[in-house]
Amino acid sequence: MLINEARHALKQRKILRPKGKLQRGAFQYFHARASDCHDCPLRAQCVCPSRHACVVVFDVNHPSLLRAQRKRLAWGKHENCLYERHRWHVEGVHGEAKTWYGLSRMSQRSLDNMRIQAFLTAAAINLKRLATVFILLIVYVFARF
Repeated sequence: MLINEARHALKQRKILRPKGKLQRGAFQYFHARASDCHDCPLRAQCVCPSRHACVVVFDVNHPSLLRAQRKRLAWGKHENCLYERHRWHVEGVHGEAKTWYGLSRMSQRSLDNMRIQAFLTAAAINLKRLATVFILLIVYVFARF
């Protein structure tokens, strides 16, 4: 079921109840009652022929995602420009980490080991950048004398 149909159900004061466990830790199924969907004009769009009522799947973080979306839509030209510059820079660093430093595949399986590998990769990238700046500084200092 689409979000628009979920809003329609909520506008008509229909109650969508959570049912079942969280799926893969991030999604929750919400079911309507069959009596709520029986006379609904959107029944053909949101209810499968094999079901009696609509089912909506929401992300657990849905409210925070909606807040972030509203906040981003309210951005002005300056904020969009800053975000574009930030995204360009960060995607370059992430691509470098995946291509040159092996972050495309983790060497260990546990979450702690993956975190350690990410920290070591970030340290390697930072040390490389620090060495480059240090060499440029030395060249600059000796060029002045």
